[in-house]
Amino acid sequence: MEPMSTTVIVNLTDHPGVEPEVSWILPLVALDMSVEETIELLQALTWSTGEEYPVMSSLQSRSGIHNWGSSSSFAEFVLSLSAGGLGSLGATAIDSAVRESFRKLRDRARGDDWGDVISEADALSVAKARIASQYSIEAEELTVRRALTDAVERSHEFDFTHTDGRSFGAVVGIFKDSPTCTRIWRSGTDTAS
Repeated sequence: MEPMSTTVIVNLTDHPGVEPEVSWILPLVALDMSVEETIELLQALTWSTGEEYPVMSSLQSRSGIHNWGSSSSFAEFVLSLSAGGLGSLGATAIDSAVRESFRKLRDRARGDDWGDVISEADALSVAKARIASQYSIEAEELTVRRALTDAVERSHEFDFTHTDGRSFGAVVGIFKDSPTCTRIWRSGTDTAS
């Protein structure tokens, strides 16, 4: 059996049960952390705003096995944090904490070999697929409004318009040699990365 692939998703929402304004997504191969350690790392994010109480949140995990000729197991962790009333300082604190947590996770994982750079076409495909799956839309209904490449950070940033008039964005970069959509958002959020 292949190593267990793991996807970690952190969503920032107005309140539980609604589409996220921002999602950080980190797919990993062969994560060298137990489920308990991963959950503990994610639960620490609920305290990242420095308040007396944790941010309202929901943490779900699931695992399974895919079979299509060969078998591979997977795990998924989804943490949704309520942004209601956090303001920009709270959102910035969460953003910084998520980046640090993802760095810790990447340091304990092995990625797919994509080399030193990901092409804009591959990054665009990853970005559209992540937005489509997170916001339940068709990837083909997204039109690129703006595309930027940051050679130093080895990342691509895209702004999209959907056929229904909504706007979305994504930053796709390479981490531990694996292309990953590190951050996606829908209109109305701060797109600074």
